[in-house]
Amino acid sequence: MSASDWRLLERFNFDGHSIAWGAVGTGPPAVVLRGTPFSSVVWRRIIPWLANARRIFYFDMLGYGHSDKPDADVSRGVQNELFAALVRHWGIDSPNIVAHDFGGSTALRAHLLNGLDYRSLVLIDPVAISPQRTPLVQAAKAT
Repeated sequence: MSASDWRLLERFNFDGHSIAWGAVGTGPPAVVLRGTPFSSVVWRRIIPWLANARRIFYFDMLGYGHSDKPDADVSRGVQNELFAALVRHWGIDSPNIVAHDFGGSTALRAHLLNGLDYRSLVLIDPVAISPQRTPLVQAAKAT
């Protein structure tokens, strides 16, 4: 699937803001979280593969992708609250998590501060402290 064909058809209201999300597949729940400044489109080639064995949930964080881009706080302190609210909305307990970059800090904060439990947590180049632009992300952007 091309990036221009990527669509998130579901919507969730978070503090008056529209959050775009989707889910595919069957099986135990898993959630993918992306890094900044990206959107869920970065998972478009991986989600179908993961969906062979899991129900994959994905979303665009507030301020990114197909979600609202308000003139408001979209920092870590908001994203973990959003993620916790989405997991409750989806009605899933102890999902498997795959999180990249800023998504890693979002998943960690949601676990530590919002009490989310995970069956497993895979962190890929997580960003937990500033600056948020890690050498891996900088190298990927340069290619």
